[in-house]
Amino acid sequence: MRIAIIVLAVAALCAVGAQAQTPVPSKAEARMYQKGFDIPAGIPHGTWDFDEWPGVDHPVVYKQEFMYNSTPNEKIKIDYFLSVFDADDHEGYLKTPAALRDRGIADMSTLIKARTARNKTLLGIFCHPDDEVFLAGGLLAYAAANGWSVKVVLISNGADGSQGQTDTPSQVLAGYNSFGVMADGRTVVKTDVQGEKKLDIIAGYARSLGVDIQVLPIDLTVSGKHIVQVGEAPGLDFPATFGPGTEYRRAIAASLRTLLNEVKPGIVVGHGKDGEYGNYLHKMAHDLVLDAVKAHATSNPGVSLFTGFPEYNYRDNITHFLDLNLDNGAAWKKKYEAFKGITFLYKEGNDYDKPWDPTDQYMDGSFVKDYGFTPETGEPPRYEFFQRVSF
Repeated sequence: MRIAIIVLAVAALCAVGAQAQTPVPSKAEARMYQKGFDIPAGIPHGTWDFDEWPGVDHPVVYKQEFMYNSTPNEKIKIDYFLSVFDADDHEGYLKTPAALRDRGIADMSTLIKARTARNKTLLGIFCHPDDEVFLAGGLLAYAAANGWSVKVVLISNGADGSQGQTDTPSQVLAGYNSFGVMADGRTVVKTDVQGEKKLDIIAGYARSLGVDIQVLPIDLTVSGKHIVQVGEAPGLDFPATFGPGTEYRRAIAASLRTLLNEVKPGIVVGHGKDGEYGNYLHKMAHDLVLDAVKAHATSNPGVSLFTGFPEYNYRDNITHFLDLNLDNGAAWKKKYEAFKGITFLYKEGNDYDKPWDPTDQYMDGSFVKDYGFTPETGEPPRYEFFQRVSF
């Protein structure tokens, strides 16, 4: 995951333009905001309320220019200072399970605990280290604790060049772990130090959640160099490196097909259509996983595909919820421990409830708040939400 550039994105459960259920101000009012905060002051919140989505029954303005936009005015990033919110925003995570079920949202725990589950193997496929913690850490821990075999595979090892690169293959991996096609057409194949160090960090997340987490192996030779893991070389051109028809994308797709044939999961969980905040690799992962699951389902028709964080993906819809308070909050605690292991981000006592500004030098806590963690303490919310994908 691209670390400091995590943003709020939204999903709609109703058609945009639905009739307002409650009166809303005609424009943003100063009393709704407090200096240093980018949401109305005094409102309990973890993340956006799914039954009061901005744009569904509130006036909302999207940023016209945003670094992840693929097209002009793409609905990825809300401009909070030009949008309107009302007093019952942010209450989605405060609702009861009964209230969620009344809205037609299915209880994921029922599916996990069903004695009739034919294949109790759950496979999570995410892009970068820590994506699995944020999007589905509670579900992964909960399924494992309830007798499921849980395996998580990360498409990228998290290499970003920040700690240096070498021209020799990794002794740990017996190959290279970083590749990119630059804007000028050059190809770069390296061993990335950060990518190697991330393997220990990933192992820490696995211990906290009680599941197996590995980096997806690939088999790709470029300019005589054998690449065995995906890592993003600094400055790469994403479409040129990962776009349709590229050799890197074909190698990832082949590995995903092999993975599903080996694991034969009953449930697959991955990224949403919009990549949560428009991340190119996240969107690619959604497309490749969907294609792989469709192909796998021809010989394994019982497999189900879920996407995590549908309230974050504009084109996704919430179909399922998991109450992390079940079993005395065991899954909640494991997710929290994994989150606290994200040492570049988590700081005890940190105030996460600050405006998101990608141009300054501060983390601002957006990485926490945007993914539904409480702004004061960085604790997970009560629920995780999912979309069951039809194919």
